Amino acid sequence: MHIHVSSLRMKLQSLPCYCATLRQAARAATAFYEEALADSGVRVTQFTVLQVLKTASDLQTTEVGELIGIDQTTATRTLALMKKNRLVMDSTGTDRRERRWRLTALGEATFRRVQPKWELAQAMVERRLGRVGAIALKKSAFRAASGLSAVSETPKA
Repeated sequence: MHIHVSSLRMKLQSLPCYCATLRQAARAATAFYEEALADSGVRVTQFTVLQVLKTASDLQTTEVGELIGIDQTTATRTLALMKKNRLVMDSTGTDRRERRWRLTALGEATFRRVQPKWELAQAMVERRLGRVGAIALKKSAFRAASGLSAVSETPKA
């Protein structure tokens, strides 16, 4: 299996802003993984949801969003599209407004079919950044996401 990545070359400039730099990295990583999964029919955001529901089924919409770091509206929209594509199904929770999500048989099969493409993309990231660098980046990015989302103080002018 080969992933063509020549279209992913971006001309980037080092920026002084932490946020802008994180966004550059996020856009580059997203484009890289989208290209790797391009012919699978699944977007990288959807594959992430498949991964989450594969390991933790019967989650509420808010729980899915929290686990992958997206807001409720984006989680609702993503899950609705995946439901339309028959990858996930929902059921009513204890509160009728609560939706609980799990993979369908098609979702399970799609996960198994797309996972090798994702694994190849993971290996390519390690080749480009070095295994130690890729692991350090993942840890650092998670630490940044956790630390910044937990901030109770906001900058004031």
